[in-house]
Amino acid sequence: MATPPSEPRGRLSVAPAPAFPDDDLPEGAVVDGETLASSRGESFDVVVVGSGAAGAVAAHALASAGFEVAVVEEGPWIKTRDVRSDVHSTFQRAMRLGGMQVLQGRAYMPMLQGRCVGGSTLVNSAIAWRAPEDVIDDWSARFGLGESVTARALEPHYAALEEELSVREVAPEAMGENNRLFIEQARRQGFEAAPMRRYDRGCAGSGMCITACPTAAKQGMSVSYVPWALRLGRARVFTSCRVSEIEIRGSRAASVVARSATGHRVALHARHAVIVAASTVQSPNVLRRSGVRSAALGEHFQAHPGLAVGGLFDRPIRMAFGATQGAESVHFRKSERFKLETISLPPDLAAARVPGVGAELAERLAELGHVAVWAAQVRAEAEGTVREGWGGVDRVRFTMTEDDMRAARKACTLIARMMFDAGAREVWPGVFGVPSVLRSIDEVKLLAEAPLDPRAYSFIATHLFGAARMGRDPRASVVDLDFRVHGVDGLYVVDSSVFPTNLGVNPQHTIMAMSRMASHRLAERIQRRHAA
Repeated sequence: MATPPSEPRGRLSVAPAPAFPDDDLPEGAVVDGETLASSRGESFDVVVVGSGAAGAVAAHALASAGFEVAVVEEGPWIKTRDVRSDVHSTFQRAMRLGGMQVLQGRAYMPMLQGRCVGGSTLVNSAIAWRAPEDVIDDWSARFGLGESVTARALEPHYAALEEELSVREVAPEAMGENNRLFIEQARRQGFEAAPMRRYDRGCAGSGMCITACPTAAKQGMSVSYVPWALRLGRARVFTSCRVSEIEIRGSRAASVVARSATGHRVALHARHAVIVAASTVQSPNVLRRSGVRSAALGEHFQAHPGLAVGGLFDRPIRMAFGATQGAESVHFRKSERFKLETISLPPDLAAARVPGVGAELAERLAELGHVAVWAAQVRAEAEGTVREGWGGVDRVRFTMTEDDMRAARKACTLIARMMFDAGAREVWPGVFGVPSVLRSIDEVKLLAEAPLDPRAYSFIATHLFGAARMGRDPRASVVDLDFRVHGVDGLYVVDSSVFPTNLGVNPQHTIMAMSRMASHRLAERIQRRHAA
């Protein structure tokens, strides 16, 4: 089992700036595309496109196996010492289109994706969920994955990730009232809820997961697998370099061509393989720009649309303290296709959820410390498409089905009821056609009768799947059971674009486990080939 070097593993979660785990990297390990002064060409054993959950794990696994690895990242490296608490500056620097990217369909839905070293792991809540076995079994039964992707095959990779990234439940001292109250109320309602399990090396409860952890306690890829890979001395990361294409010569992936932020060409030859880990949206479009043609490419896009409900209490909640997302319930995952969870919003995002205008709005903003926010993510049945629009902008079309909307409405209604039972004096559903402020539990029935039109709800999408689906049949899938693009030697995809369906739980842990498994298998194949 590959393990990260001893130095990062021994880091304290809170340390003075010079000891942050994303500092003190080997000389030449980072090529910054924002300062690159000329074109560049180099050769590596493996070139990895993307440095998020999938790409970082792949790079570390392959570098640990002795291969020379290049990682190409479209965005910058935001170091822990440079983390800022305001949403605007973080989103402008770290998020694709500054956080303004949207799914198009019957309703426009914000789609948040990290665009930086570490990808979305810089700004998510580091939640570690193994894929439910019923989902993996469904992949085997319906999509022919057989013994290639099974719970048993993934087990050692989950276990390694959990050890290396210190996966554990949110500690009581970092829980915070928003999370504690949710668990208490869920149990009173008669269903199970529990603290989140997260990649956590000593959470201080800063409530800043969304704007990047200020202490490096959250084990995102920019403070774990990326620097760990670089410190092995066999990896290099090219930041602020956008991949334009993968050059395929004959039937083999030969190199990755990118353009730096300064406009210079970066050409990275791959002696053995190119691994695409650019996300469910960007990976299909990179493949398309590279000449890959498949009927399934860009099809079968899925998501977990999420929506939040706010509640105003007489007592303090103080969302500013505690794990950003520290509590959850999967009680309804199979029966109703939604998962409940908490989310503590920073003031500049929470304020957008506060109803009212003028003096009424000002009064509620003054009581922001008494606001709780609980949310639901829907395991939507809907499928959409991924394409590339004018100017290279990614275009995703997706419209939730009526059954998806029924699940969303039921989740909203349940959360509103829970909040009133917990003592809220106001509940803010944020649903068009329903009063913006509910003042008693008797009014929750209005929410239960809300429209089933997705335009009436404030959805957001952060969990994305499909669009380069895995399968045996090249006519119905993009990659085979070895994660190799059908018909192209040496070209692999290891992110959630290969997932046949969504999961119903947070996907990062499974993205990483799948990538680790694929990378170990690739390393073994290359080693066997050269030993023969």
